[in-house]
Parts: sequence; structure tokens; C-alpha cells
Amino acid sequence: MNYIPLEAFLKAIPPAQAGLEKDELGKVIGNVETGIKFNQIYNGLLNSQTGKRFNRNNALSNLAHYVELGYFFKIQVDNHQPQYYRTNINHYDYVDEWLKPLLDRKFKTITDNWNKLDKEKLVLKSGKPSKKLEKWIEDFDSIIAITQNLMWSKETMKDEILSEQYSFIIKDTIKRINKSAKLVYSTSKVKQEIIQAIFSKIPFQINL
Repeated sequence: MNYIPLEAFLKAIPPAQAGLEKDELGKVIGNVETGIKFNQIYNGLLNSQTGKRFNRNNALSNLAHYVELGYFFKIQVDNHQPQYYRTNINHYDYVDEWLKPLLDRKFKTITDNWNKLDKEKLVLKSGKPSKKLEKWIEDFDSIIAITQNLMWSKETMKDEILSEQYSFIIKDTIKRINKSAKLVYSTSKVKQEIIQAIFSKIPFQINL
């Protein structure tokens, strides 16, 4: 599938701006970072080559794709239109209500798909991974993208407590990836070098 470039969404979704949070009577009760609604995003979403707008349905589905990869997240309250944010914001709800459940869901998918694999046919006699094992390793792609984006987000945020939470999630995610690699190694009973080669596309240190 050909996705609308991430750069186009980054231009259309600016870094969150601090705004005033008000109660039901309109009284200011604090500061809050504001997001942006899809209609506003779409109005600023232009094809850099043609200068024309992208297909609206494609834009919405592509935005959902980048949300899954952790580049943006959305908050929807009741029946109001959802608001989208870049992920490097000082927003604790993002960590607890969206980021952690997202990673847990993706790792559960990895575990479920692992359980479906024939453990006797993970690696071919040539030492190359089977097609099904290669497909399983592709399940890590979105987790890698999310983790790398968290690393970037951590470097750009000012909230020390939230930065520490990001650090913990990054370390825990890499630890869980290593756990999966060790599972393949212990199950397949092939040379360590072969498993390291299989996981070489993962840009984090793999310790078997």
C-alpha cells in the first residue's frame, strides 16, 4: 500500500500548543495542550508534488496507520470529534491510556502468532528463516517504529517525569524484544549467529 508521506502529516499536525482549560462555566482552571481535528489536518494536507489535496478517505486511513506506529495519537471525549496530537507532548493520558495498551496489544499479537508457528520448521536447512518466521518477525516493525519515535520524543520534551516514563517504556520494550529473540533461539536449537542474523533488521542490541 502506498501511504501518504509521514512528512505531509507532520506539516499538517503542528506541535501541541498550550491553551487554557475552562470549566463548564467558562472559568479558567489551568493550562492544557490542545490537539487538532481531522478537518483541520485535511485542509493542510497537500501533495508536495502536485499541490493538490489527497483523497479524504485515504488521508483518514493513513492517519490511523501513523497513529498505530506511534507518530501521533488521538483523544476522543464522549461524542466529540477526536483531536490528534504529536506524541512528544506533556500528556500523561497518552502514556497510560494509549501507549502502554498499544504496545501490550502488539506484543500479544506477537505471542499469539508465535504459538501458531510450527517450531520444527522455523529455520531451513540452509540456515535461513522460513517464510512464516520472516512474516512473524515483521510483526516487530511497528514496535520498532514506535520505540524509535519515543527515543526522539524523549529528547524533545521538557517534562522530566514524563521523560523518565518514556525511558522506562523504551528499556522495557527492548527487553521484551530480546525475550522474543531468546525464545526463538532456545526453541529452534540452531547456532546463535543464525538467530542474530535473523534479527539483524531490528536496530537494537540483541543479547542471546
